[in-house]
Order: sequence, then C-alpha cells, then structure tokens
Amino acid sequence: MWVKTKKMLKFRDRLLLRESQDNFPLVSRPYLEIGKRLRLSEAEVISRLKILKKKKVIRYVGGIFNTKKLGIRSTLVAMNVPKQRLQKVAGIINAYPQISHNYLRNGRFNLWFTLSASSRKELLRLVRQIQKRTKVDQVLNLDTRKVFKIDARFGLLKNENR
Repeated sequence: MWVKTKKMLKFRDRLLLRESQDNFPLVSRPYLEIGKRLRLSEAEVISRLKILKKKKVIRYVGGIFNTKKLGIRSTLVAMNVPKQRLQKVAGIINAYPQISHNYLRNGRFNLWFTLSASSRKELLRLVRQIQKRTKVDQVLNLDTRKVFKIDARFGLLKNENR
C-alpha cells in the first residue's frame, strides 16, 4: 500500500517530488529507478505523479534543454489579446510544438510565450504565422540577447532551503 495516513502521503509525495526534481535518472525506465530509490513500484511512482498532476501540484515532467548549445534560436513573444479571446488565442498558440511556455500576465501585453526554431528566419516566419492565425495586431517579438539560467528548485522537506 502506498500510504496509511494523510501525513505519510504528504511526506512520500514530497520525497517523490524531490527525487524527480533533483535526481531524475536518464535511463530507459526512470520511474522504475526512482521507485527503487524510494522503495516503491514503478506503477506506484507513475500513479502518484499522475495524481499530483491532476491535483495541479505539478504541471509538467520533462527535460529543459540549453537551446543555444543545440543551435536553436529562441524568442519571447508578448501579445495584447482582448480578454474575451484569451482562451481561443491560447489554444492556437498551444498547438505549436515550438512553444515551450505560454502564460498570462497583467498589463496591456497579457499573453506571453517562448518560441524556438532552427533559425532567426524560421522564428520570424512562425511569429507572423501565429499573428495571422490568432488575428492579434499588437505583438512584440523580444529576441533573446542574453540567457539567464534560472535553476528554480523547491525545498520540499522541512528545513530544506534552496
């Protein structure tokens, strides 16, 4: 059984999240490896992560790559989208696999996303295509000039500071 008490559930989930965040194994069956470390089955690890995703404790499990080292260009795009069209425009944007982040912000430019492509020419083509498909007139293309690596990690156990 995964847990016996609510308190234990919280602790085990925190251990699972910490292990996934800090020590995710790059092997063919990573959840089996994490399970071994935490004395859980592979199925339990996958099940717990699905539950945590459903509860919106986590949004995404996946790699974050240094696009510059891979020869990929990226840009930050901001759009001024009327509130009543936000869902529709966000849906169009989310359909692009070249977009890694899409989020709402307060202010005139309220929908922001990160776009990656193989070249500057391809980036500009995609920005124009997105602008045409979304029918949004006010779009800022904020080319990446300097990359700031924000290694956001969360202290998941008591007295654990990051």
